[in-house]
Amino acid sequence: MTAAERFALFLDSFASLDYRRKRAIFALLKGEADPFDRLAGMRAELCACAGEREAGALLSAARGGYADEIAERLNGRGIVPVACVSPAYPALLKETGAPPLVLYARGDLSLLSSRCFAVVGSRKSLPSAQAKAAEFAEALILHGFTVVTGIAEGADSAVLHAGLSSGKVISVTAGGFDCVYPAANASLFRQVSERGLALSEHPPAVRPMAYHFTVRNRIIAGLSEGVLVVSGDEKSGTAYTAGYAADYGREVFALPYQPGIPSGRGCNRLIKNGAYLTDCIEDILSVYHIEKKERNEPALSELEQSLLALIADGVSHAERLAERAGRPVYEIMPALMQLEIKKKIVRGAGNTYTAS
Repeated sequence: MTAAERFALFLDSFASLDYRRKRAIFALLKGEADPFDRLAGMRAELCACAGEREAGALLSAARGGYADEIAERLNGRGIVPVACVSPAYPALLKETGAPPLVLYARGDLSLLSSRCFAVVGSRKSLPSAQAKAAEFAEALILHGFTVVTGIAEGADSAVLHAGLSSGKVISVTAGGFDCVYPAANASLFRQVSERGLALSEHPPAVRPMAYHFTVRNRIIAGLSEGVLVVSGDEKSGTAYTAGYAADYGREVFALPYQPGIPSGRGCNRLIKNGAYLTDCIEDILSVYHIEKKERNEPALSELEQSLLALIADGVSHAERLAERAGRPVYEIMPALMQLEIKKKIVRGAGNTYTAS
């Protein structure tokens, strides 16, 4: 790490400093000279930016090799700090008005320099919207994009499961790596870090506050050339993600809904306000002048074959399918979603399935 990268990591570790003050101090000491060497002679400027108490804490910690200790602890856990001055920092994110000082990354760092596209939706997405989210994610990956989303249940989870097999997937969590919310998706977040890339703008132990989810969405939008919203009401987090994307000059796409469906109101509002009405992958590809590729018939996994055989034999409910397959329900749900995407089964009411 360069001195500037170490200094960014050092600053970011001070939880008592808000983003604005961290950026002000970093800008104050930005330059060719080692910022740690310059700190001692800039006490007055530090006090003006951060207050006397925080300035004293910064000066004291800087003398103790604190930055190196932080880096060593992170590296020991497989977490790579990517500072805003690092060559690995995503170019599109750096163009936004408030890029994170440091990204904490675990997984395939090469994805930070790939073409990214966000697919987001509500926790309360309808099953059909979740299937659409997964379908679009797979199609975007087929056409050279890395898909970006959060870590919530519903649409986010569908996108992540769709991206795991290729590894072209990024999940951005609102808190630190030790405090993934919802906790039920901590295992999924770990899988993303093993096969794709997991990101946070916070050190590992930071618990997510309510406002963290909104500001996290600026990262999802900032990483991406475009954002597809598959579901959400008019005041959901997806509306913020779309708003950030529009502010950054990125394209916004939305699935259309029939009137009166609560989880589709946000999408219809976005379309009224200028988002691209999107019901097939060609609607996205045409905007980026990408020619559609024909997808080969995807092979079925062993679990998918087993579930399809059970459904063909008349077993229809998810819990009964899990029991017959000898797996917990949470393990078979991604496979059932893949069978939907592959047009092998149709989902009905109450977690029931029939063969197509």
